[in-house]
Amino acid sequence: MKTVRLITCNDDFQANVIKGALQNEGIESVLHNENFSNLYRGMGADFAGVDIFVSEADYEAALQLLERNGMVEAQPRYCPRCGSADLKCRLKRKHRLRAFFAMVFSVLSGGAPGTEHWEYRCNACGCCFEKPVGRPAD
Repeated sequence: MKTVRLITCNDDFQANVIKGALQNEGIESVLHNENFSNLYRGMGADFAGVDIFVSEADYEAALQLLERNGMVEAQPRYCPRCGSADLKCRLKRKHRLRAFFAMVFSVLSGGAPGTEHWEYRCNACGCCFEKPVGRPAD
């Protein structure tokens, strides 16, 4: 089962509420950095956020559920180049080694590894970019 990041929450309480809503709809999810967010409470989602991962097959249904229930704002999920919603979040090719050492250093020091090692790739046009846009390109 391949998992993808659905959303990053500010704290573990919000993440567990969303996880419960997903479970009620039969969508399995996994929390990542749940304990870390307790250690660095108040530092914000970029530093100490809790990531919620779902199966790649359940991603669209999970996102629609969250938007429908008002748990999250409409998420930017379109390619800025072609407007496709067929995106994949992955480690940047040139940052894979740096991401590995950032992870090792963060484990040893107790600090955050950072989020600058990720990028989105459009499966339709092959474009790589930092952030998706909220509506398709015209």
